[in-house]
Amino acid sequence: MFSLLDLKTNQILEFGPEDYIRIEKKINFEKKINPEIDSNTGENLIIALKEYKEEFLFVISNRVFFNFFTQNNSQKNHFSNYDVTVPDEKIKEFIALFLADDLISFFSFKLSKHWYHYLEELNLLLDLKRYFSEEIIYKMGLLVFSKLDFAVSQLAVSNTNEFSNINYIKYDPFYHLLSHFATIELDRKVVILLDLVSKYYKKGTNIIFFRSVVISMASYNAYIENLRKIFIESREILMKPKERDETEKMHLIVKIILVIFFLLIVFSKLRCS
Repeated sequence: MFSLLDLKTNQILEFGPEDYIRIEKKINFEKKINPEIDSNTGENLIIALKEYKEEFLFVISNRVFFNFFTQNNSQKNHFSNYDVTVPDEKIKEFIALFLADDLISFFSFKLSKHWYHYLEELNLLLDLKRYFSEEIIYKMGLLVFSKLDFAVSQLAVSNTNEFSNINYIKYDPFYHLLSHFATIELDRKVVILLDLVSKYYKKGTNIIFFRSVVISMASYNAYIENLRKIFIESREILMKPKERDETEKMHLIVKIILVIFFLLIVFSKLRCS
């Protein structure tokens, strides 16, 4: 809505009563020619401009936020440094009040596309998660977990060489996304994924795809520190020159997996004791 109205960012802090009347007229005009605009959107914009000027300016001056919410790809030179200092909690409150629904909706949409550049964009967005409420982070986490669960379920039952519906698991930004939500339970699921991937690799099924998966998994910043080292070691084994054949390489990876499974079992028993 803000971009549709062509409002001047550098004037936001100076807006007064006459400006709000002018903006309301623009909003009503836009609603007439574009019936898809939610009636609450215009009202929320006026409230945000009146009561949360600095928070509003902060969000639209942030390149990641601006591009995410406007679905643009504006470059850095598009943004001016307004030197606005706003406490994190105030930005969190602002986003929860006005942008939470769009945040989750756009996040879900972009995650569903499985595109590399969308995954990168979502990872950049999550670098700003200090501005998100616990509820927003929880909902984002569920969406990301569902992609991992889906990939595991597909590999557990698939009898084909067609994996286009889970192609995202070969991209390292997907594991960066998972890293934002790392827990002992997520570590366990990622290890299960690696175990399934190794089985396909050993069978010689779509080796190029699964080799890419193992290499990208090294980007997962695991909750258990030693697990990250295992993923990195797996990647390094696969990327070594071909003095070792692929079967030998995979044999080493499987041995690594067995070690980490043992560690996870031990850790789980310690938690229960």
